[in-house]
Amino acid sequence: MNTMEVASFFAGIGGFDLAFEQIGMKVVFQCEINKFAQTILKKHWPDSLLMPDIRKVQVQDIPKNANLWCAGFPCQDLSSANQGKRRGFDGERSSLFYEFVRLLKERKPKWIILENVPGLLNSHQGEDFRCVIKELDELGYGLSWRVLDAKYFGTPQRRRRVYIVGSLGSLSSARVLFEEGATRVVARQGLGEKVPGAGTAANSNRETDYYAIQHASIGRKASAGPQAKGYRNDGETYTLDSRGSSDVVVCPTDAPFRVRKASGISKKLDSSRYRAIGNAVNVEVVRWIGQRILDIERSR
Repeated sequence: MNTMEVASFFAGIGGFDLAFEQIGMKVVFQCEINKFAQTILKKHWPDSLLMPDIRKVQVQDIPKNANLWCAGFPCQDLSSANQGKRRGFDGERSSLFYEFVRLLKERKPKWIILENVPGLLNSHQGEDFRCVIKELDELGYGLSWRVLDAKYFGTPQRRRRVYIVGSLGSLSSARVLFEEGATRVVARQGLGEKVPGAGTAANSNRETDYYAIQHASIGRKASAGPQAKGYRNDGETYTLDSRGSSDVVVCPTDAPFRVRKASGISKKLDSSRYRAIGNAVNVEVVRWIGQRILDIERSR
């Protein structure tokens, strides 16, 4: 099989891109409007064509051999973290999904992968998600979707995201996101076994002499779920977000309390860093998805 080439939309700091590169794919096109993220992409993918605004991209700008397109399209208008402000696809940012669809209609790559917050599933009582599925289905993609949590992939962070995989003209997408055979059903949340979804979690940081610090500890209890704040010393951190309420660091318990000193990152970069990390796609999860796509292609 020839090397799969990737076009990455809403690329951020390259979570999709890094994962695909690690399994032998080649990133040939990137689209990202944030200038801080652009500096990261230019440094690590200097040979990839980088365009800033998807609204100005024409299909002829995208290399024809890019047979996998990925998009972590903006989630701000869909996220349940923005209670009372969820505009869904009426919002300016999340509606950029339709720009991605505009390009898909003209090229129709063999594979597509989309990532977003689980709030996509119930935004506007599910109407926004129905629109996503309808648009992609009408283009001829067999679609599968699943909510995956980064903590089951060897990453010491709770990070639930919905992944949509589309395979043109077939339902091979189901083989990507789901295992064959019966799925174990439990009576209530928490009874299932913590079995990593990809490989082993042996290299993840789960020692009890480490803790994860998050700033906005007032107003939310530790029982508030993935978006809770405070600190944990069980080797797992709450979901990191883009609003600056989390300090992106896991520290030894004997480290200085000043988090910035522990992380070694300049205060001047805080806002850009928070936004970039909070919006980033988990590399371990995407690598698992990408490898399963490669396995299907090789089996052919």
